[in-house]
Amino acid sequence: MMIKSKKQILLEGRYDSLVRTITKDVMNSIIDSEGEFSLDYSLPYDYSGQDKYIHESGLSVEVELLIKRTTDTLSIGNNEVPYFVYSYVSIDGPIVIELTIDDTYGRDFYEEIFYKINEDIRHEIEHELQIIFNDREQSLIPNSSDYETTFKHHMDPSEVAALVHGFYRRAKLEKKTLDSIMLDDIKKEISNGEITPSEGDKLLQTWISYSVKHLPYAQFTNSTKRRFSFKK
Repeated sequence: MMIKSKKQILLEGRYDSLVRTITKDVMNSIIDSEGEFSLDYSLPYDYSGQDKYIHESGLSVEVELLIKRTTDTLSIGNNEVPYFVYSYVSIDGPIVIELTIDDTYGRDFYEEIFYKINEDIRHEIEHELQIIFNDREQSLIPNSSDYETTFKHHMDPSEVAALVHGFYRRAKLEKKTLDSIMLDDIKKEISNGEITPSEGDKLLQTWISYSVKHLPYAQFTNSTKRRFSFKK
């Protein structure tokens, strides 16, 4: 039996418990907000009275959650969507999650939202860690959100790391291979007109290269293993 090194444990699952706790509060907030047009939550304060989530590593985070419900049609590009999540780390520190839900769907997409929130929280935690630790991947520009295209944004080293860790969290929850989660995301962005097929292929190569180096226990489909010539 292969034993994971301390570094592998750190990279592959150290922050899962923190993500799990935050996601639980977010999902409870979504359920509690049913019937309301717009609500803002400060987490964890609104549930536990604590100012921040404290991880055993010493990392502390707070979350500002904005929930908007509508019966209007939501769209990304030319595609209708049942919900939209926009997450980022604000200038003054908190992780911000802006969730817009088409309420005509009811709870039909709550499970999918659950997976997306897990993905986004782990993504933003990686950015929090990048602020604290210089040895984690850093952006090539002061603010990676300033890139002019989705492709350039997703290719920035800091975003590659955050995206992959978010995808990996989602893959473990959905019990899917990491590359299948990546491909689902790429296909959506191609369909939405955010990236081209050739850009999607380049992103996949870049993300898998990072994964193989930093997440040696991640699972991949056999076709991806053959294409990228690595063994698990």
